[in-house]
Amino acid sequence: MKSSDFNRSDRLSDQIRTEIAAILRNEVKDPRLEGITIIRVELSKDISKAYIIFSSLNSFTQISSLEVEKGLKKAKGFIRSNLGKKLNVKRLPELSFQEDQTNAFL
Repeated sequence: MKSSDFNRSDRLSDQIRTEIAAILRNEVKDPRLEGITIIRVELSKDISKAYIIFSSLNSFTQISSLEVEKGLKKAKGFIRSNLGKKLNVKRLPELSFQEDQTNAFL
């Protein structure tokens, strides 16, 4: 018997990634967050936390990673609120933004 929980988790993480990218692109007006890329979303096993992995390397701005993190911290409530309106879930996971470290030395 297939585990529907695994598939649900994958679908939900993909949907969260897509929606957060759209919110950042279309609704957040903070210039520190222009051009960042949402790489992936990892959900905890109980889906109570969502770890959003982002990259600012593709950004056309010269804003430091520290400034991007400050902008995300400030916009986190706004992003979560808008995400809750777009997703059809009982409980929205807590969001945690983390910079992608795989290409940090390029």
